[in-house]
Amino acid sequence: YITSEGLHMLGIAAIGAVAAIITGFLASRIATGFSRKLRLATFEKIESFSLAEINKFSTASLITRSTNDVQQIQQVTMMVLRVAIQAPLMAIGAIFSALHTAPSMTWVMGLSVIALLALVVTIFCLVVPKFKIQQRMVDRLNLVARENLTGLRVIRAFNNEDIEQKKFAKANRDITKLSLWINRVVNIMQPGMTLIINFTMLGIVWFGAHYVVDGNLEIGNMMAFMQYAMQVIMSFLLLVMIMVLLPRAQVSAGRIGEILNTDNSIKEPT
Repeated sequence: YITSEGLHMLGIAAIGAVAAIITGFLASRIATGFSRKLRLATFEKIESFSLAEINKFSTASLITRSTNDVQQIQQVTMMVLRVAIQAPLMAIGAIFSALHTAPSMTWVMGLSVIALLALVVTIFCLVVPKFKIQQRMVDRLNLVARENLTGLRVIRAFNNEDIEQKKFAKANRDITKLSLWINRVVNIMQPGMTLIINFTMLGIVWFGAHYVVDGNLEIGNMMAFMQYAMQVIMSFLLLVMIMVLLPRAQVSAGRIGEILNTDNSIKEPT
């Protein structure tokens, strides 16, 4: 029995490994193909701009939107295709199995999921406005670097290297401070989730032991429920990985949308 069931499990694991490789390959191709078309559409739209539209966005911002912003969207697209479809299916299957195994313990799992969502929502409310500022700071850094490169001869002729270095240092320092603040807040999520997971396991063992003593639950079912609870929590952790990238990608998508939806002041004759 152990040999047959073990071979059955190994076969399913092998199928899952092959499926994961195929999923990663296809997700990468789809995400890069989408970003290629988006980058091309953005570039063609910028080519049709007159000086009025270029001055409205600034050249530095247009460069950032065509490169950095498209890259953010590409990363999220790939993560959504690889994880966002898998995680809910895994969570739904684990929840049904947990309800079948130990219905009296599902409230512990539900409480942990609510705590995880509260943690994620709180952090997102703090960092989402900062992502918009961060992208504007990338525009500023790009602008200063571009001014320095295009006006290099004039800067050297007037001996203004120190002034340009101070301008770049300030732009660099500002974006560094903001990036550190964002990363510190986001990194609170990992230890917070670990704490919630550990309390969930503790709650399952604590209350499950009482159910076992009372004869309302078997030890094997309690251990199985613990595994199902971990699967549900891991599904939410996978979704959180996307949610960490999603706010910045949402800001980037909005910035690219501003370019694509801009009406040109000078239009080509039909």
